Amino acid sequence: MTKANLQRGRGSRQFLAGVVVSLAILTGGCSSDQGARKGVSAGEALYNQGKYAEALPLLLKTSQNTQPTGTLLYQVGFCRAQVEGKMEARKEAWEQAAPLLEKEIAAEGGATLERLYYLVVLKYEAKDLEAMRKYGAQAVKEIEKGVNAGRLSGEDWFRLARIHDFLSEPADAEAAYRRAVSAFSKKQGDNPAYQTLAVVRVADLDRQGHHYEEAVAGYAEALKLSPDTDQVKPYRHGLALLATGRWDEAVASFGLDRDPATATESQYAADLARKAKEVTPLDAKDQDSVPISQIAPGDLVDRIRKSAAEWIDARQKNSFKPGDTLTAELIHHQKRFVSLLREQALREEKLQEFCLRENIEKLVRR
Repeated sequence: MTKANLQRGRGSRQFLAGVVVSLAILTGGCSSDQGARKGVSAGEALYNQGKYAEALPLLLKTSQNTQPTGTLLYQVGFCRAQVEGKMEARKEAWEQAAPLLEKEIAAEGGATLERLYYLVVLKYEAKDLEAMRKYGAQAVKEIEKGVNAGRLSGEDWFRLARIHDFLSEPADAEAAYRRAVSAFSKKQGDNPAYQTLAVVRVADLDRQGHHYEEAVAGYAEALKLSPDTDQVKPYRHGLALLATGRWDEAVASFGLDRDPATATESQYAADLARKAKEVTPLDAKDQDSVPISQIAPGDLVDRIRKSAAEWIDARQKNSFKPGDTLTAELIHHQKRFVSLLREQALREEKLQEFCLRENIEKLVRR
């Protein structure tokens, strides 16, 4: 295995290990047991569909008029944070929800995936990691590996994947995310938002694993399922499009990036895509016939430096100015430089930093 491939493997593992917890509780709902349970209230039904603003008043009314359950209080707290931005209200509701959920789970037949998942989230928030691992392991043992594992839905697998994230089990999390996507493809759930989140997560994993065609297909599917979703990040989507030579689509995606953390990166990447389009198709192998994707990291940087110097010399020799028609010599040097730099951009996903460090930003930016 080459150093480049080893680096890619490490990047994928680091990505999985560092899954942001906010994603793990993003939808809160994804009610895994909704198909099996009867008598779900109108508020809970709306919650399970991700309609938190509509669900909140109904959930509050139910909590005031009945003896609240752990599930109800969890949902009330989640909605108050999502809709009203009241984190203290969420904390108060969740502190009440935790002991109720523990009691309900301990009852015969009460250890549902929904309750176990909610309790895992609550224990993580309370920094009770021992209890979090206990209930997460119980969900895996009794639900994922239980007698009814063959009948798990897409929502079930998505929730189990997030439990594996909490347990820092990246390989198991990835497998569960992929099972969620597979299950959804056979039978969609009550809300396409759940399916969208699963599809996006798998697309992100494919991008991190440098399976770019699959990533592009995944992002496209997510946008088809939920055109208004904010889970398909323009920068990540653009990188997958850049990798597969979809130059115009990449430029368009990068142009949508408003995230302060990646917006400038997107500007650099968009300009790289424009330069790639001028000399397409790019080279899959370098001058010595070595596949660019297999060049070791240090060697790749050295080749980029050399190609940049040669391109600068060719531009000076041809008195090239922006807007001029590219000569055959300029096309040759630009093609090599862009081909190598694209590989660097895809490996590190930090093109701006690299260009500034190597003093080649003027070769990239328009």
